[in-house]
Amino acid sequence: MRRVWVMVFVAALAGPAAAVQVDVTITVDNAYGFGFGDANGITTYFGGIRNLTAADIFSGPPVLYTGPSLPPYTNPGVGPELYQLTLSALTDYVYIVTWSDEAVYQGALAGFQLPNGPLLSGTGAWRVFATGRDRDSNVEGDTLTAADVATIINPQILIANANAGGPGTSIGWVDEFGMLPNNTPGLGALALGAFNSPPGFQGIWTVQGISPNSRWMWYNEDPANISNPFVYGPEGPDGHKEFLIFRTSLREVLDSEIPEPASLTLVLGGVLALVQRRRARRALK
Repeated sequence: MRRVWVMVFVAALAGPAAAVQVDVTITVDNAYGFGFGDANGITTYFGGIRNLTAADIFSGPPVLYTGPSLPPYTNPGVGPELYQLTLSALTDYVYIVTWSDEAVYQGALAGFQLPNGPLLSGTGAWRVFATGRDRDSNVEGDTLTAADVATIINPQILIANANAGGPGTSIGWVDEFGMLPNNTPGLGALALGAFNSPPGFQGIWTVQGISPNSRWMWYNEDPANISNPFVYGPEGPDGHKEFLIFRTSLREVLDSEIPEPASLTLVLGGVLALVQRRRARRALK
């Protein structure tokens, strides 16, 4: 009976899993959505947003975005968007889905403030899959929203996982060296650009509200011949085989610097000590 009581007491102390607060500041030249999920797809998605002017992308402090994403899917103000999210739990991966207007510049910059620390674009183990399914940020109907996750986005994630993309894709998830997770070459490579510190993106812009340690990301379909994939040019009418899906694992951040729940440890230690003393007394009788 005492053993049952201890187990019930411990369970009561543990309680239900607490909600997770995540703050996301993000800007993309030109359009994006992002989400959280597992290796097989996105389960929670936010977006999409279309940035139609340079001011939408670069100017001013972050603008709080509360959604939902509705036509015409445009920026709620100017500059980057800030999402203050309360999630029931965090899964293993974060995803950023992007596409451009196929003109002038393109790139993605973001910072995710997680319970145990920041996760920044362009730092860590990001990979990208170029789907080869053309989207244009100037076309409202091309916007990828939550309604498109199951039918468009997640099927592309499964293709990337299987390294099953065709010639018009990156084949699978490529890193900055153009390598797939199985250490074979894909097509193209993850492009890592400027840090968000002076002189900034293309030597012109830094973005307020995002860490200077964040880097701009995109995909380079032909690294041997395209030196700056953040400038629209020879890649052709589909951009760099857009739309693009970036992802990285959250495990490294979530598993680091987790403080031990000291108060719970002390209480449990006291309970166990009490049980041991009672057992010792019975042994002496």
